[in-house]
Amino acid sequence: MGSISFIIMHSGRWNEEKCYVDYTIEAIIMKEYATFKDLVDEVAKQIGIDLRYNCLKLKYKIEGSNAPLEIYNEWSVLEVIKP
Repeated sequence: MGSISFIIMHSGRWNEEKCYVDYTIEAIIMKEYATFKDLVDEVAKQIGIDLRYNCLKLKYKIEGSNAPLEIYNEWSVLEVIKP
């Protein structure tokens, strides 16, 4: 089973041009077939978010696209993680 590296950009903001700016960068490594819960838990742990009191909204942007896409369930995780 392989693994995938993710760059986490957090604590920033989306500007008028739909670019994420003023962020902090960190990285995680996930198993190739990670679940949505695995991804949320690992991101929360890496950036120090207590999921008992907060929720995460995970988004990613494909180079050349205009709008960020949200990762919100198992199917959207598969779109990002699939080999």
